[in-house]
Amino acid sequence: MKNKEAFTLLGENSTWEGTLSFPGTLRIDGHFKGTISSCGILIIGEEGLVEANIHAGYIEVYGEVRGDITADQRVDLHKQAKVFGNIKAPNVVMDQGAILEGTTRMYQATSTAPKDPSIVEFDNYNSGPPPNLTAIHGIITNNATNSPVKNATVICKGKEKRTANTNASGYYEFINLDNNKWKLKIKANGYKGNKAIVEITDGGTHEQNFSLRPKK
Repeated sequence: MKNKEAFTLLGENSTWEGTLSFPGTLRIDGHFKGTISSCGILIIGEEGLVEANIHAGYIEVYGEVRGDITADQRVDLHKQAKVFGNIKAPNVVMDQGAILEGTTRMYQATSTAPKDPSIVEFDNYNSGPPPNLTAIHGIITNNATNSPVKNATVICKGKEKRTANTNASGYYEFINLDNNKWKLKIKANGYKGNKAIVEITDGGTHEQNFSLRPKK
């Protein structure tokens, strides 16, 4: 079994300046200025302000970044995100409401990257999480028509409880999970529910699709 990766937190109201390198996962909820370089996971919280050029494996932005971003796998810009700089990554997933003032340059870094990578609104994303994360993902479809089911609620329960809603592609994902037995429960208006158990013992990404039967 893999050891749990290191998790580092720069909390709210903290200020730090310099060159930052870290293993595992780093979350910034304070103010950082300088340079960040890592092959791990960087999360910039809603209160986070990063004035730096960033290079990391996978980057999630909820707060503000002033500088250029390079990711080996994917960049997620959530609806609160503000990025003033350029982005280079195989995939950029952008929620409606996120602000990006800069250019994007896409490249195919791995075999899992799309052949024609581009900025994708999360509502249309279905390519799966970056392969270096511990995650569960899948697509939920209508059993009768094989069409995607949007706004289905997916409940993921193990050591903790998480909830996600499917997008227009019927896609959902849960990332940064622990090794554990995760119980998935699906609820969607007009459909019968569904369940599954996904056991994670050695990290990695796990695909669990669902086909829902419409109620009569």
